[in-house]
Amino acid sequence: MSFLDDWKEWGTAKKAISIIAVCCIGIFIIAMIGGGLSSDKNTSPSTTTDDSSDDTAVEQQKGVQVHIITDGSWSGSIGDVGSQSTYDGTGEDTIDLGDADSIVSAAIQKQSGDSSELKVEIIKDGKVIKDASTTGEYGVVTVSTTL
Repeated sequence: MSFLDDWKEWGTAKKAISIIAVCCIGIFIIAMIGGGLSSDKNTSPSTTTDDSSDDTAVEQQKGVQVHIITDGSWSGSIGDVGSQSTYDGTGEDTIDLGDADSIVSAAIQKQSGDSSELKVEIIKDGKVIKDASTTGEYGVVTVSTTL
């Protein structure tokens, strides 16, 4: 049986989820390439925070973390150049990447069609160095930086 035969048998929801997953992977790859070509660690001032007293910063932990802030369910890919992993969760969570020292990126998607906010922060040594957010239905946040 070919992929096209399988595709014809899939329901609309399964097709939509498949298309969204492929788009997320594509966005993540583009973000990785774009982040690798950039010589500036903080290329977007509107999404960069350099205030170490930021209320959303993880309590002075050493190393690199990705902090996901939302009330709903989410899923996505997080990691550095050498290692990417997929994650699923609900609500706020912090993923510890240890002593990552290259390009770190996260592509996280809301799993709901509401207008709640999804915010993703990259944190190094307790300080938010890059963040982005969305309130779009099934919105995707892609954030990456060179450490």
